[in-house]
Amino acid sequence: MNSLKKTEPPAVKNDKRQIIIDAASEAFLENGYQNASMESISCKAGVAKQTLYNYFGNKDALFIAVVDQKCDYRGNETMRSSDIKSENVEEVLRIYAQSKLADLVSPENTAMFRMMISEAIRFPNLGEMFFKAGLEKDRLLLVDFLTLQNQAGNLKVDDPEQAALFFQGALNAYFRPKFIMTNEMPSKEAIQQYIDYCIEKFLLLYQATP
Repeated sequence: MNSLKKTEPPAVKNDKRQIIIDAASEAFLENGYQNASMESISCKAGVAKQTLYNYFGNKDALFIAVVDQKCDYRGNETMRSSDIKSENVEEVLRIYAQSKLADLVSPENTAMFRMMISEAIRFPNLGEMFFKAGLEKDRLLLVDFLTLQNQAGNLKVDDPEQAALFFQGALNAYFRPKFIMTNEMPSKEAIQQYIDYCIEKFLLLYQATP
């Protein structure tokens, strides 16, 4: 008689995956990438070490999952939608900017960024993974959004690649380095005032001509 392979319900799988990601995030921030072992992560998660490999394959893949989740933007599908009307573009950019700046000055994400700076020289592949799962992923999302808005006639963007770099660069230019170097958290009012200014100038630059 053939034995049936026991499978976990999707909800259980998702819960366990999240538990592992949370434990890995904590281990990476406490010990750095190199010193965070899969064994220590499995202990924090309360699962067998083999379970980590079943879900993620190796430590690199687990690290990418951690970074990917931290950089996840809940409005991804909205930004990729071709149904966005011209009057919604400003609001979508505002939500995107608020999400990104909230991430940039998050103590947890700042600790991860500091860890990457200290580890990237010794482990350049780690820096590349962090960059691709974070800033590069955000940039490509913004490029897709601006391309769609140009095609729809909501914006006039001659070069979506450069426009995305311009907007993303404005968001990254000041608050994160200041927070990293001084631990001084900007006020919500200061962040919102800066976001409003950036969006106003960006839309002025790329407004569609009648």
